[in-house]
Amino acid sequence: MRKFKFAAALVCAVTAFALTAFAACKNAADVDAELLVSDEKLVVIRACADGGSLEDAMKSFSDGGRLNYEGSKSQYGLYLTSVNGYTPSGDEYWTVYTTLGDYDGVSYSDADYGVFEYDGEVCACAMFGVSDLPLVADNLYVLAPATSVY
Repeated sequence: MRKFKFAAALVCAVTAFALTAFAACKNAADVDAELLVSDEKLVVIRACADGGSLEDAMKSFSDGGRLNYEGSKSQYGLYLTSVNGYTPSGDEYWTVYTTLGDYDGVSYSDADYGVFEYDGEVCACAMFGVSDLPLVADNLYVLAPATSVY
C-alpha cells in the first residue's frame, strides 16, 4: 500500500509540473511561445512548439497587453516602426535575430549580417521579417534596435 501511495503522489507531482510548464508557454491566442523580455529596446520570445509565425506570437502578446508594437505592411510583410514605445531614429531600425537557422530546407538567419547574444545563446540576423519567420520549438526570437552599416 505504501508503494502505491508513493507512486500515486509521484504521478500527481509530475503531472502538475508538466501542466505548469505547458501553461507557461500558452498565451491568449494559443500560440506556443513565451515572452521572456519585453522592454523599450529588447523583446525576447522563445517558441515552445512549432506553429505560426513570429508576428502571430507578437499579436498574441499585444492582445494580452504584454507587448506594444506598430508597423506598416509592405510586400515583404510587417515593417516594425515602434516597439514598446521606442521608435528608432537616424540610421537605427528594429532588427530581428533568431537561433533558428536552417529549417525545412530554408535558411532563416545568417550571422554574417549580425549577431545578438542573449543568456548565452547566439542569435543570428533573421533573413525573414516577423510575418514570414516561423515559430519553431526551443528557438529564440529577439527584437532589438540596430544601426545600419551601409
